Amino acid sequence: MKVGLAIYNILRNDSAVQALVSGRIYPELAPEGAAMPYIVYSVVSNTPSDTKKSTPVDEARCELFSVQTTYSLVNDLADKVRAALDRQGVTVTDATAGTITVQSINYTNEITEVSPDRKTYIAVQDYTFRIKR
Repeated sequence: MKVGLAIYNILRNDSAVQALVSGRIYPELAPEGAAMPYIVYSVVSNTPSDTKKSTPVDEARCELFSVQTTYSLVNDLADKVRAALDRQGVTVTDATAGTITVQSINYTNEITEVSPDRKTYIAVQDYTFRIKR
């Protein structure tokens, strides 16, 4: 799915995010025992929008999970993810999908969860992406 590739490429090319996660950005599920911190992204829905007068776009709702060992560290990572994504309109080039044009990315919500047994904090952020088809 192009939106997933766009998310990966945007975060992979953001120096502030990479300084923390070193490429540990995963679709849907992190590998068992993945080193923290890391990011997981999930496409919740993807709705096409067709009109006669404009370029067709897909509007995708996505969740990003920033995972870290402490509350303050997870908030720092989530802030960097938001800075990389929110209100952006970018064109990314992916080796398999080619050019992906992201018209806009809108941050819509965030919550922080804790998993005491795993000693992890998870910032869950919701975004809406508009991807040109």
